[in-house]
Amino acid sequence: MEVERPLLLTPGPTILHRSVREALAGPQLSHDSPEFLEVLGRLPGMVREVVRSDSARVALVTGSGTLGVEMAMASLLSREDRVLVLESGYFGSRLAEIARMYAGSVDVLSAPPGRLVPADSYRAALETGRYRAVAVTHVDTATGLEWPLEDLARASRDAGSMLLVDGVSSVGGARLEMDRLGVGVLVTSSQKCLAAPPGVALIAVSEEAARGLRDSGSLYMDLRRWIEVSESPGRYLSTPAVNLFVALERALEIVLEEGMEARWARHESNASFLRDEMSRRGMRAIAEAPSPTVSVFDLAPLGIDALWLRRELYERRGVWTGIGVGPNKSRHIRVGHMGNVSRAHLEFFLGALDEALAGRARGDGRARVPN
Repeated sequence: MEVERPLLLTPGPTILHRSVREALAGPQLSHDSPEFLEVLGRLPGMVREVVRSDSARVALVTGSGTLGVEMAMASLLSREDRVLVLESGYFGSRLAEIARMYAGSVDVLSAPPGRLVPADSYRAALETGRYRAVAVTHVDTATGLEWPLEDLARASRDAGSMLLVDGVSSVGGARLEMDRLGVGVLVTSSQKCLAAPPGVALIAVSEEAARGLRDSGSLYMDLRRWIEVSESPGRYLSTPAVNLFVALERALEIVLEEGMEARWARHESNASFLRDEMSRRGMRAIAEAPSPTVSVFDLAPLGIDALWLRRELYERRGVWTGIGVGPNKSRHIRVGHMGNVSRAHLEFFLGALDEALAGRARGDGRARVPN
């Protein structure tokens, strides 16, 4: 199989379809041109289809997924509010850090990286009825953990708490049905499972949660303003990254042409295939509940340095993966199988991996092993 260099198998950004690249490279449109206003007019409905909501309010903002999460918290929380954060990895810790900037009190239920907080623990906390919101990362790319949302969503509803989901690394790849679950706020970004270029935050807010939006104390991070602008093309707040939005529309067209059920099934199938193949090579996924969008493997038991392996994969075959986060930088390899990544791409990766490991066994590795 011939692949373009680099073959991105990272936890984001991911591979762009040729037609998305062509849309990105199209003529520069004005932010108030008829052509672009038509694009803006279509995007909210497409986002609602992807997140499986009939009535969510949608904001599309130039910026990262982290911006989207912070905007949501800035516009929903006050110093009178108490928030519960479930944390089992790097991005769960980030959620708690952001929540502390806006809420009066933040309680964190933690589990070791890659493990789930026991359901009894969060149920007991929620039964106190103290929390305005519960925040969780659906897929934490530091560990590859997918948080099972069904029970958490039910417990949050029963407690009268709004569920805020960081779906940056899941929306468009892992099953997530906003209305059925009763999610209050769902945040994602363009460059992960949606397979668009980086640079657009997408925020879906239930009608009930939208009624509780507050003054964020910021012009740019006021979610109410962005919902109005996103749903009423022609209203001005600031100039968006026009060509990114045009490329995002094409990427969403591809997502919806595939269909959400088929797309979720493809992600699950590819994830299972990769984990089975890696397990045969002595590399097991570290997550208790592995996600369909990214897998993280521990290389330390095999004595392999992740920095060395990533360089080998790239120099031999042009494959670029993620490596571990923080203290696991040289211990973990993170393989994204989201968006447009296919079974053939994963087979190509496995061939490159086998070639690198065979070279290591012969002592002819091309890349220097880091100190």
